[in-house]
Amino acid sequence: MDALSKLQEKNKIHSKHQRDASWSTVWALCLLSPLLFSYGYEFYFSVIENIKIETIHPSIALFGSLCFGLPLAAMGDLMLFKRVSKLFLLTIAESWFIWFWVVTPLSWLAFLPLIPAFVILQVQLPKIKAGK
Repeated sequence: MDALSKLQEKNKIHSKHQRDASWSTVWALCLLSPLLFSYGYEFYFSVIENIKIETIHPSIALFGSLCFGLPLAAMGDLMLFKRVSKLFLLTIAESWFIWFWVVTPLSWLAFLPLIPAFVILQVQLPKIKAGK
């Protein structure tokens, strides 16, 4: 019976790791969505609509996406919310970033969601430290 309980515990740990891996894939796709959207936006207007638009260079789009996404992911990982809430807030922040980074070139306004994320993290910091 002891072997069965050990096997059951190993199966629980394995299924938890699989869920974490699938969530990591979702997070990575969400963080790369501004870059993918900028490629799609440029492709749509240049090939399908045959309109010449001014877009940012792909390396600048990648750099901006990483400068926005990595701090947001780090802060979001520490926040004390459920995964679904984090995904919802990340989707809102990424939509904001995509709109102001790709569609309307207001790059200074695109990084604005980092401020509320930092404030939320600072408010939750005592609880985070107490939990460890």
